[in-house]
Amino acid sequence: MAGRKHTLILLSLSLLFLLLCLFTCPCVCGPARAPLLAGQPFLVLWGVPDKDCLGRPDPAAFGMEWEGRVAIFYEDTLGLYPYFTAQDRPVNGGLPQHTSLDLHLQRVEGDLTASLPQAGAPGLGVLRWQEWTPQWNRNREIKTKDYHSAFCCINQSYDFISCQVDFEAAAQSIMMETLQEVKRFRPQRLWGMAPFPNCYNFDSTQIALANYTGRCPAAEMALNDELMWLWKRSGALYPALSLEKLPEGTKGTWLYATNQIREALRVAALAGTTFDLPVFPLIKIVYITSNSFLSEIDLVNTVGESAAMGASGVIIWEKSLAVKTQKSCSEFGSYVRQVLGPYAVNVTTAARLCGVSLCQGRGRCVRKKPEDPTYLHLPSAHFMLLPHGAEGVRATGELPTAYIDLWKKDFRCKWFEALEVVVFHNMTVFTFAIK
Repeated sequence: MAGRKHTLILLSLSLLFLLLCLFTCPCVCGPARAPLLAGQPFLVLWGVPDKDCLGRPDPAAFGMEWEGRVAIFYEDTLGLYPYFTAQDRPVNGGLPQHTSLDLHLQRVEGDLTASLPQAGAPGLGVLRWQEWTPQWNRNREIKTKDYHSAFCCINQSYDFISCQVDFEAAAQSIMMETLQEVKRFRPQRLWGMAPFPNCYNFDSTQIALANYTGRCPAAEMALNDELMWLWKRSGALYPALSLEKLPEGTKGTWLYATNQIREALRVAALAGTTFDLPVFPLIKIVYITSNSFLSEIDLVNTVGESAAMGASGVIIWEKSLAVKTQKSCSEFGSYVRQVLGPYAVNVTTAARLCGVSLCQGRGRCVRKKPEDPTYLHLPSAHFMLLPHGAEGVRATGELPTAYIDLWKKDFRCKWFEALEVVVFHNMTVFTFAIK
């Protein structure tokens, strides 16, 4: 009897731990996937189409990975993705159930061959498909009246429920089969859909109010749980952090961003098998309302928040960049040199140093309390960003033990799966000593 009671106690404790994993910060649960690049627990990757912008600095000079590390495909660049234009004109059938899956997959292979002719080094593969989601209820909330009419009226013999069932089944098939095809063709990349997961916590009428929390609604979290078929087939998660319509540098902006990241990490923990899925938020760097670049405080709210919460990295992203004149190219170059580049060096170096100091290079530092605005930043009194190479910078200084103690107070280690030895690359990007 005593042995049976002991077993029941152990089972109860195991169940309690599982519930904690499901409903608290995912950083306390399973291990993390080993970094995309050894020795670099947090990456800033470049996904801006700016090669025609003469004079812009090399992102690699600031430790930002590009040159094939990120491949982003859109509705019109991979396969025969069905959608409606802004003028309600159907493309490739308009709806998932009205396109040919076989022809779509044939086109996917051809587009991949043209865009990624070589297998290449490990990298990321992002399918940025946002014209619809595979869940009917979410489409009803975000699409126009004319688009809804198209959903239900293309085939008058179908009732509303049949239309919904057909749409979701076809949408799921397109997404699943496309992910399977791209992974088969380019298996060295971490493939996933963007902008998913999303917790729909943005409301322009509420975000500036004092009572705005930014928390993901329970109904949206439940809908994300229903997409487990998508997460299980993804190599990484690519949520979007778009501040283009938000007030610059406000608490509401931070609450929006941190809860989007937190929800992605929650889903990553649920969907992982031997390790949590890596999370790489896509960060738009231009405010659409002012056509200006993200301020440093909003880089902290997005890039810095992602690093502190335990994301594997971020993708600096724009689908197109309005830098068609020499003046605008010059302004963009100045922004990279003076704001974005130095901050990328700061946060990636701090993440690397914290991982070495607290986790012996076998994990990444993750904020203990998700709601606390503590960050992986270099101590400004002990580090300087000095010119490095033709146009970049590197962090040089000493890391005092007192600062390591602060990291220990605010951060814990998220261990990498089955990682015993880490080979550090490019350690010359910074020099440091521990007092």
